[in-house]
Amino acid sequence: MDACVIVFVKDPVPGQVKTRLIPYLSPEQAASLYQAFLVDWCNALSTIPTADRVIAYTPPESLGALQALIGEDPVYITQQGASLGDRLTAAARWAHDQGYARFLFVGSDSPTLPTHYVEHALDLLESRDVVIGPSVDGGYYLIGFSKEGASSLIPTIFEQVSWSTEVVFHQTLGKMQATHARLGLLPPWYDVDTPTGLQLLRDHLLGMDLAGENSPAPRTYSKLAEWF
Repeated sequence: MDACVIVFVKDPVPGQVKTRLIPYLSPEQAASLYQAFLVDWCNALSTIPTADRVIAYTPPESLGALQALIGEDPVYITQQGASLGDRLTAAARWAHDQGYARFLFVGSDSPTLPTHYVEHALDLLESRDVVIGPSVDGGYYLIGFSKEGASSLIPTIFEQVSWSTEVVFHQTLGKMQATHARLGLLPPWYDVDTPTGLQLLRDHLLGMDLAGENSPAPRTYSKLAEWF
């Protein structure tokens, strides 16, 4: 395939993932919820026939545990670098070296994100240099590049960014405008990092259930129904 979706993940160790949900959830519950996020989201991505799944994981010794959780079908690569910008840059260079003409980065904090958003992003990269999906908290849930766009934008687009703040999207747009990159924009969506985001997720999944719609995140919904 000429496209891939790179998912950034962590080993779901209690106290090391979804820490902003603690003490609303216990460390063990937060880790269990993150496991459900990973399984639901990676299963959803497996339905996209036009892109390889790539798991960029940390720490390196967690490969076996993550393969047991997610499966062995995706390609697994280790995250490289100290900052998030460094890790994104390293993964982008890997995708470029592998010969992918289009590649996307997504996290694991939006298990209800419609997969057709991801497919639309891949389509946009046929004619755009970069595509971005803004999150309602001021960051972004997806960013992707064509091969030509990556050559002109990376690593600059990931440098001097105030990660995990409400200005990430604004700063990134400024970098794109400075280079006159051809931009594709997706609809906003939400991440689940805080208790408020978790309540939104719970209500979203409950509403879909009451409406008789198939859940986009069945393991996640099962966990939330058990706890709340």
